[in-house]
Amino acid sequence: MSQELCEMSLQQTQELLRLTDETLQDICIKRFTGEALYAEAVQKVLGGRGKRGPSSIYLVFRGSDGDISRGRVFHLKEGELVEKSDEIVIDPGSSYAINPKLADVAASNWADGCASVEEYQSYFQPELREKIGTPIRNFAAYHISGDAPGVIIAFNYPGKATVYDGEVLRSLAVVIGSLVTISNELQETEKAFIYTIEALARACEAAEEETGKHILRVNRYAGVLAANMGLSSDLVDIISYSAQMHDVGKIKIPGSILLKKGSLTREENELMMKHPVYGEKILGNSPRLQVAREIALSHHENWDGSGYPYGLAGENIPVVGSIVKIADVYDALRSKRSYKGPLSHDESLRIFREGDDRIDPGAHFDPVLLKTFFQIEHIFAKIYESYTDTNQDEWVK
Repeated sequence: MSQELCEMSLQQTQELLRLTDETLQDICIKRFTGEALYAEAVQKVLGGRGKRGPSSIYLVFRGSDGDISRGRVFHLKEGELVEKSDEIVIDPGSSYAINPKLADVAASNWADGCASVEEYQSYFQPELREKIGTPIRNFAAYHISGDAPGVIIAFNYPGKATVYDGEVLRSLAVVIGSLVTISNELQETEKAFIYTIEALARACEAAEEETGKHILRVNRYAGVLAANMGLSSDLVDIISYSAQMHDVGKIKIPGSILLKKGSLTREENELMMKHPVYGEKILGNSPRLQVAREIALSHHENWDGSGYPYGLAGENIPVVGSIVKIADVYDALRSKRSYKGPLSHDESLRIFREGDDRIDPGAHFDPVLLKTFFQIEHIFAKIYESYTDTNQDEWVK
């Protein structure tokens, strides 16, 4: 192989290592899936800087049953990665079965043992040949270790597939195996993290009626509203589980005040109005809880500055707090409380339009959010109906 091609292979390997290093540096705050990251790694090898790279890559992972292998073919189209195929399933008894315990780099070219390119095609599964789309002339392969063992096969390198190509593929296989394993571990950690948040939110609601139902619904309302505001998918996801922490500070408010029938005294009301600040302190300084902390502190602020605890106004109010404010008010109107009965969806909409003795829509709500709310109010109604009666006590994301 020429010196230039060796340098191209080295550059590909360095890019793969750089991807892994950047991911590890960012791992505490980056939300990702193994699939999203290995797709990025595959794209780097397929690109080959326009000079050296295969035309297709076939990723095959062994199923959870330990036998059936499932894979997909990837191509580049106009510089972008394209998943070319539906899932290709390979039975372990098939003559095309792939051994995920491949011991070392394998590289093969049609001229190594066949009289023609046509004869070479018989070694490959027909469905695979169809998805690749052009006659297979060569390939390199290496096994993928980790939580999802499998094989990576790169087809149709320019000229011949060589051991140098195989070494780059080895690097790609190691990167993919590492990223999938890391992703799986982080997903388990994320599940535990969210469960802990839900448990804390349930504890905060325990003293009030409709234990758990209110915070479940507020999560859903807030997520839908955030999504329809065009916020990033990552932020929508975070809001969708952080919204339930809006009243976490109520854990420091006596039950006699939370459940009091009728109006609160001035002293009781002043104590109640401290729950956003209590919530901020309870949630602490963890970066993972930044959105929850902003929600807890700002969901009682009003657009005109008449809210609490700090009298923030307009765009000085974090948008996540303004989103949860609408979600919280809607559910409070719909729900039975110690001091009021539940309202219908239409009655609640009327208050959002006209106001009442407690709510002034024009003064209290972000006008853009309010407009969006009216565009999707039917979804709010469906969410409320989904988490009442037989569905009320489900704690499922």
